[in-house]
Amino acid sequence: MPHDANKIQMGTTRSSIREVSNHVGAIAAGKVVRLKSDDTITTVVTDGAAVGVSIGRDQSSTTQTHTAIVDRGLGVPILLDAAYEPEIGEQVAIIDGTGIARAYTGTGDYYVNAHFSSEKMSAVDEDGAAITNGAAYIDFPGGL
Repeated sequence: MPHDANKIQMGTTRSSIREVSNHVGAIAAGKVVRLKSDDTITTVVTDGAAVGVSIGRDQSSTTQTHTAIVDRGLGVPILLDAAYEPEIGEQVAIIDGTGIARAYTGTGDYYVNAHFSSEKMSAVDEDGAAITNGAAYIDFPGGL
């Protein structure tokens, strides 16, 4: 697939300024990941602390499924809720159970220590399939 500067390729970051870790489990690229007390990962807010944003399956493991997680970084893609149009500089709010971004309502969502560094863009998943609701880039140099 040729490069398209107007389209976000999930599973990548726009900047090389990032710290990445991996954990056992599978969470799709573009979702906020939480670490549970048993060292597994989830998107559910009541299950643990937010540790970063998934960039998809870690390709280095052959024995177990691992998810690569950006712990802190610039230009990290995040999935968006339907019809949400973030503004550059706006603080990022995440839906409790899904780990995707939406406009803050105070019910079923929470703010993270991140800001949007792009507006909504079209996006494709790691396999090249279109993502219906689009995505945006966020910055969180100090972690979520």
